[in-house]
Amino acid sequence: MPPRDAGSTSLLEAPPRPAGTVPAAFNMALASTPSSVEVARRVARAWVRCYCRMQADQVDDVLIVMSELCTNAIQYGRSESIDVRGWAPAPGELRFEVHDWSPSAVPAPQYVDPDAEGGRGLVIVDALVAEMGGAWGFTDEGTCAWVHLVLAGVGR
Repeated sequence: MPPRDAGSTSLLEAPPRPAGTVPAAFNMALASTPSSVEVARRVARAWVRCYCRMQADQVDDVLIVMSELCTNAIQYGRSESIDVRGWAPAPGELRFEVHDWSPSAVPAPQYVDPDAEGGRGLVIVDALVAEMGGAWGFTDEGTCAWVHLVLAGVGR
């Protein structure tokens, strides 16, 4: 897993934008229920299509990563809601965060038995983010998962 220091900038800590520019961003609070994963995917899909010029397979990979992180937050978090954020911190960059507000040990990818029904989510995230040339991780207190990608054509 990449070092955690690459995830130190949150949307609230992002540097100010030049006057007259509007950052491409979304922020939503969702109930900690399995149906919220699909809502997060739909919003992320619409946002990526609007603000990012990516190949279809890259969009699919971003949505899989978003789904896995939301599922992880809902399954293991202890809060009634999760916050999902996405923004383009700079041209060519894409950032997602999933906050579950439940301090915990920082999770790590697990390599499970091939017959296991679950436990592969973070391995999938790790592989897809690495394939896209990005970084991902968790905040030190384990309340937020983040993904940072540098892609051509992100933002407008």
